[in-house]
Amino acid sequence: MKEEIKQVLERYDQLVGLILDQKIDEFADKMDERPPEEDDVTYETYLQRVAMQETEEQSRIMEQEPSDLLGGKSMNEYFAELPFDELKEILEYSALELDRGVPDSIVNAVAGKKDRKEVISYAEQIVKDAAWTDEELGNEDTLFEMEFQKVKACFKVLAQMNEAGLLVQVLDRFMSYPKIPDFVADSVAEYIEAFPDESIPLLIEKLNEHKDDGLEGPCEDLVIMLTNIGKNEPCEEIYDALRSAFRYMNNKIYAVICLADYGDGKAVPMLKSYINRHQDTIDRDLFYEIMSAIQNLGGDITDIQDPFGDFTKKMKNG
Repeated sequence: MKEEIKQVLERYDQLVGLILDQKIDEFADKMDERPPEEDDVTYETYLQRVAMQETEEQSRIMEQEPSDLLGGKSMNEYFAELPFDELKEILEYSALELDRGVPDSIVNAVAGKKDRKEVISYAEQIVKDAAWTDEELGNEDTLFEMEFQKVKACFKVLAQMNEAGLLVQVLDRFMSYPKIPDFVADSVAEYIEAFPDESIPLLIEKLNEHKDDGLEGPCEDLVIMLTNIGKNEPCEEIYDALRSAFRYMNNKIYAVICLADYGDGKAVPMLKSYINRHQDTIDRDLFYEIMSAIQNLGGDITDIQDPFGDFTKKMKNG
């Protein structure tokens, strides 16, 4: 790889990092503006998300600006003209060496190559050969999270290409682990959620296959993926799957949080009925979560008997 390309990428990475730090500091000063109905954690998460979005917007502008090191061309223009073999090297270098991940200009350049089959084959091989857990990597001298960044980059390329052909393969492998690191699960979810039409039936099918097992481990992540898809594209199939998850999950708190996040008020009668039927056995944490969900879904909790007698007090104390 040419030294000037490394210089451009390192400079880009540094600037994006500085912009993000500045945005986070800027939004941190707005914590005092938190609406009274929002708790600190929710509002802080919202501000961090906005900071990330604004940083991404600024980074895209940077990639459109001409650079002397690239012969007066922008990153978008320069990378789009490179042959695929060079782009692969740059993609992997960026994934492993840049703190802020692979720039969109590189992802778009790889995804835009004419030989679509060659790109898909390359991405599929990266995903297939990569370790998805520390144990699979088996190398104490290599940082697993950094190595997996190549997979994350390839997921972005495939999403940009609108290539859903790896969904079944990715989902099957994901389901084969009792537990995998959060950053791996997040990367897999990002790819799966990029294809709602194809993913919804696959996710529901997997959940149905495991409902008698208590929907633990990766199934909990699948419920979250369905919820995220459903917030943008609500449908009865997703609501029914979330309702089923509440029924069959051993850890029902996941399903309750997802039902509240999904936002369909039809869940209120079911949740209230569950509390009423399990007054003598319901877990305190689950009770609190269901009560909060009912409120968030616009339901009335005044007619619900509190077996612990302190829900209202707990809510007032935050």
